[in-house]
Amino acid sequence: MKLKFLAVLAVPALFACQKKQPENIPQPKAEQAQAAVSTAPVVDQNPLTAPGTYLKTTVGRVQQAKDAKALYEATEKKNLDSLNLNDPGGN
Repeated sequence: MKLKFLAVLAVPALFACQKKQPENIPQPKAEQAQAAVSTAPVVDQNPLTAPGTYLKTTVGRVQQAKDAKALYEATEKKNLDSLNLNDPGGN
């Protein structure tokens, strides 16, 4: 009698212990590829206008180049002066 009673209780317990399968299996979403965007100026496709385009883009920047050169030379002079062991000033 006890054996039948245990069997009646054990059968539903076995089914309750099984792991329940998910109803909807989540699928990873594919990310959209990002398009590369160039920040360079548009290049004229006509090869005959290439020298003119080059001159337009470089001649207009002469003053910027001179300013950059002056800043570079001043920075280098300052760095070389900091290496002078005969002048203990500063740090």
